[in-house]
Amino acid sequence: MNREQLSADKPYLVLHEAEPDGEGNEVSTTTVFLTASQCPIGCNMCDLHFNTLPTATPAGAIPRQIDSAIKDSDAKWLKLYNSGNFFDPRSIPSGDYTAIAERCNRFDRVIVENHPQFGKSRLQSFLKLVTCQFEIAVGLETVQPRWLGRLEKQMSRDDFSSYASEIARLGVDLRVFLILGVPGIDVVESVRWTRLSLRHAIACGARHVSIIPARSGHGWGGKAEELPKFSTTLLAEIHEQLLQDSGGRAVVTLDLWDVPANDAEYYRLQQSNLTQSV
Repeated sequence: MNREQLSADKPYLVLHEAEPDGEGNEVSTTTVFLTASQCPIGCNMCDLHFNTLPTATPAGAIPRQIDSAIKDSDAKWLKLYNSGNFFDPRSIPSGDYTAIAERCNRFDRVIVENHPQFGKSRLQSFLKLVTCQFEIAVGLETVQPRWLGRLEKQMSRDDFSSYASEIARLGVDLRVFLILGVPGIDVVESVRWTRLSLRHAIACGARHVSIIPARSGHGWGGKAEELPKFSTTLLAEIHEQLLQDSGGRAVVTLDLWDVPANDAEYYRLQQSNLTQSV
């Protein structure tokens, strides 16, 4: 998808999938990739700006996009991902909060993505409108200080920790995105830092931690060829280790987007993603 093909009245992708509920069960989930304005953070590894609008999101566009995505959905959970930050008013106009909340309240749980820099007061305003359980996904990526800076996240580990505490006080659940692998670091070191990052995320109260193997083509300042390589078998072993590290304190899933569905280990990873209890 490129910007010329995008419409402010349609999400650029909708997925109907299953998620682990943390009690050993699968829950039906509709994931809506909203078409919204570009994120101003500009993380080094990110290419999501290709699926964004060059201008501010028009008023009323997000409710229309959600309507088109959920009209035939009987899912219990809803993810609203806008290639940026839910509480960035240029991306999600605050004037649409009431309409968005009305749609969210059809679901048991709604998950959005946001960076700690954005909208602490707007979060509180939105929470007054929703009756569902609200969850915010934050891209911590890694606690490796050097690489957290190189990723240009405009966020320190302490910023993340403070934000996690703030949203917990508001009764909001925390989901965390972590990257497995960065350029110039080998497989062993990559796994070590992901394990340390997982422990930090859980210590900060993460309900769900999503591990995303680094993919070439996602920015990386021209150094994507230096990313470590992970076979599907190795990913399955790493996921098992991370599940052990979590000790049942959080759901830990591993992103399967680039794993071939016909790979012998794919089904094993899929099942270990879905059947988790905390």
